[in-house]
Formats: sequence, C-alpha cells, structure tokens
Amino acid sequence: MREKVTFNMATMPPRIPALADSIPSIINQCDVLNIYLNDFEDDEIPAILRHPKIKLFRSQHEIGNLGDVGKFYFCNTWTEGYVFTVDDKIIYPRNYVAEHIAAIERYGRKAVVSCHGRLLKSPCRSYYHDPAAFYGVLGTIITDTFAHELGTGAMAFHVDTVKASMDDFPYINMTDIYFSMKLQRKGIPILIRKHFRGDFRLSTKHDEHHSIHNTFNKDDSFQTEVVNGFEWKINRC
Repeated sequence: MREKVTFNMATMPPRIPALADSIPSIINQCDVLNIYLNDFEDDEIPAILRHPKIKLFRSQHEIGNLGDVGKFYFCNTWTEGYVFTVDDKIIYPRNYVAEHIAAIERYGRKAVVSCHGRLLKSPCRSYYHDPAAFYGVLGTIITDTFAHELGTGAMAFHVDTVKASMDDFPYINMTDIYFSMKLQRKGIPILIRKHFRGDFRLSTKHDEHHSIHNTFNKDDSFQTEVVNGFEWKINRC
C-alpha cells in the first residue's frame, strides 16, 4: 500500500486563472493538498479550490504574506509519507507522483528529488543569468543528475530524509536557494531526475508579471550575494 502523499502550494489572487490548469493535474495524485493563500479576501475562494482534499490557509488569519515560503507553512504536519512542494502555474504529468516516488526509492530515500535545478559557479556574476548549468523543468534531462540547487516547485522527498522548518527561510521568495542550502549543510544529495520536454507545461493563464523570476531577474544582486557567500558542493548517493 502506498504511503501518504501530501502536496503543498502557495498562491495569490493573480494566479487564480492558472489554478484551473494546475490543480486538476495534481489533485488525483495526492491524498492532501495544502494551499497557503497570500492576500486573498475571505470571500475570494475560487471554485477550483473547493475540494475535499484541499486544505486552505489564508495569510491574514495565519502569519501574513509569505510568498513562496507559504508552501512550507505546513512543514510541522509533515510526519509521514512523501512530501511534495508544487508551483501554482505548472501543469504536472499524470505520472508525476509515481516517477518522483520511484526516484526517491531508487536512491534509498537518501536524496531530495526535483525536476528543476542548477549548478552554481563560484563566484557567479548573476544568480539567474550566470549558472554553471541549468536543468529546467520544461526541458529534457536525459539522466538522473546531482546538482547544487533544486527548484521547490517540482520537489519531493520522504519524511525520513529531512525535516523542514520555517526557520530555514530568513527571506521570502527564495525557497530554492535556502532549502538547497539546508540540504547542503546536512549533506543530503539533491537529485534532478530524468524527464523530457513536454512532460511539464506552464499554464498560459497566469500573469508572468507576478512571477518571482520576473520580479528579480532585472536585479538579482541579493540572491547573487547569498549564493556567492555559500560553499556549494555536489552530494551524491
């Protein structure tokens, strides 16, 4: 019998149209979907989020706007099974959970698995624009690859592997960097599993002006300073 699968997402009102694409792609693959609603009004709950598997947490009733850190707000409840953190604009493949779990088990639950990540230069000139290698969720990765950093929008692990904490994130909208740093400190491998172009798609209904990448890609000096102040290494199983 498969262990419990918990999905975790953060979203905001401009992403409501995209949720109509992303939610149907994952809801039948999980047991629970926790969603942190950043800056939603109490009466602003779209029909797509009214589902028995979905648990909603409004920022104004919790601890405020957490940006992408909202997907980790539930980490104290991650006590069993497999934990997935997902993005509100990605359309996931039907075999997403099965393939991630297979990769987790293939490496003996020693690695945290994603389909998005990068290798970082030391030093790098720009976090977004000067990686040593980039492994995109929308592209093809022909073989399992260990990396410096992962993308938390396509990430999963077994609870035996690592315990997350809200204290891991001193700033919001930098979960990829800070969670990868936590894994590095603990010597936990970061695995970008093999996948193919077309497996994942982006909803065309979202407003890219509200994306983290679009917000920071014109000035990523702080992110660059953070990654350059850390000693990155490749941990392997």
